[in-house]
Amino acid sequence: MQIRKIISVLLCASMLFGVVACNSKTEETTEPTSEVSESTEASSEDTTTTAAQPTVTETTAVIDGLYDPSNPNAVNPVTGVQDMNPLCVGNRIIGVSVNNYYESFPQRGISTADAIFEFETEAGKTRFIALFADLDQCPEIGSMRSGRYVSTDICMSINAVFLYWGANELVKGYMKSVGLDYVDGNMCSASFYSADENGDVELPKNCFFWREQDWKNSKKYENTGVSNGTYLKASMEKYEIDPKGEAPLLFNFVKGENASLANAQDCAEVNVYFSSAVPDSNFKYDAEKGLYMKSAKGQPQIDETTGEQIGFKNVFVVFANIHQKDTQPDLRDATFTDGGTGYYLSNGKIVNFTWTQENKTSPFKYFTEDGQELQVNIGKSFICVVDNDVKDQTTVYNTVEE
Repeated sequence: MQIRKIISVLLCASMLFGVVACNSKTEETTEPTSEVSESTEASSEDTTTTAAQPTVTETTAVIDGLYDPSNPNAVNPVTGVQDMNPLCVGNRIIGVSVNNYYESFPQRGISTADAIFEFETEAGKTRFIALFADLDQCPEIGSMRSGRYVSTDICMSINAVFLYWGANELVKGYMKSVGLDYVDGNMCSASFYSADENGDVELPKNCFFWREQDWKNSKKYENTGVSNGTYLKASMEKYEIDPKGEAPLLFNFVKGENASLANAQDCAEVNVYFSSAVPDSNFKYDAEKGLYMKSAKGQPQIDETTGEQIGFKNVFVVFANIHQKDTQPDLRDATFTDGGTGYYLSNGKIVNFTWTQENKTSPFKYFTEDGQELQVNIGKSFICVVDNDVKDQTTVYNTVEE
C-alpha cells in the first residue's frame, strides 16, 4: 500500500427548446426572502450576467464513436452515454453548488448528477459542483451553498450556467468580470417549505430556491437551502439567461474497453486528501457494480433522496496550483492554466495523466504519459481538484509498490 495514483472526469450536452431566462430585480413576494449568512443581498444586475454565447455547432446528438443511429436518444456530453432527451441537444451544461462539509450531510439529489467536481474552499472544507446536461433529471438538490473563485473557473471551462446560493461581493465581481452566467438563490428564495408526496413544492411568486422544512431542526440554517430542476430552469428564465450554447464533451469518451487502461495497474481503493479538515474523500471499487463507491468521514456518502451510497464509473484526481487569494486570505483560488498531473481510475485500474487548459474558457485536456489524449469510459465521473502541495498525501491501494 503506497501513495500512488488517482483522477477526474466529466461530460456535456445541449438542448433544442429552451428554458429562456433572466429578468432584473426580483419582484416582491408574499414570502420573505431568506438569505445566506455569507452573502448579502444584491441588485438584480448583480444577480446575473449574460456573456456572448458561442455558435452552437453540429456536435448535437451525433458524436463519432458514441452515437448509435438506432437509438432515439442523444449523447449526453457530460457522461458520453446515449441516454439524453434529444430536446436537450443545443443546451448548455448546468452547474449547481452543493455543500460538502460533514455538518451538511446527508445531501439530496447528488446521485442524479452527471458528474461532480469536489474542490477546497476555505478552512480546508470542500464543496461540490454537480453537473447536469438535462435539468429535468434534477430532483430536489442541496444543501446549496455559495459561489467561489474555483467554482467560477470550472463552470467557465465548459460554458456552464452556474446556480448557487450566496457569494461575497468580491467573488460576484469576479463572476461579472469573466462573463459567467449565474443565478444567486439569495435573491429569489423562500423560507421553510417542503415537497408533497409527489415531490412538488408551491413557492411564492418569483421564488425559485427554498429552505427545506425537513432540515429545520437538524441542520444549521445556512445548510438548509435547496431547489430542483423545475425551479432552477424557471430561475434562468426569470433572469433571462440563455440556456442555448456550446456544451463540450467533458472527456474524450470511448465505448468498450478503455485503451488508456489496457496496461494500467490495479486500483481497489483511493483515499484523496484535500486538507486536514477533509482528509478522506474515499473511493472503493465495487467490481459487481463496476463503480467506485464514495465515502467521507469514514462512512458511505449517502444521497438522502435514494438512501443509497453514491458511485461513479470514473474517478479523476486532478492536482492543480491552488493557493490563497491575496486580497482574501480565507478563500482559495486556482491557476488552472498552469496545468498539472493526476490519476484516472476506472474498472478497477489506475493510470497517470497530465492535463492542460489553454485559457479560462477552454475545457481541460487530459493526456497519457506518452502524449496521447486520455480515453475515458462512458459513465458518470467524479473529479477531485487537489492542491499540488498535498499531492503526496493521496493514497492508492492495490498498486505495485515503487
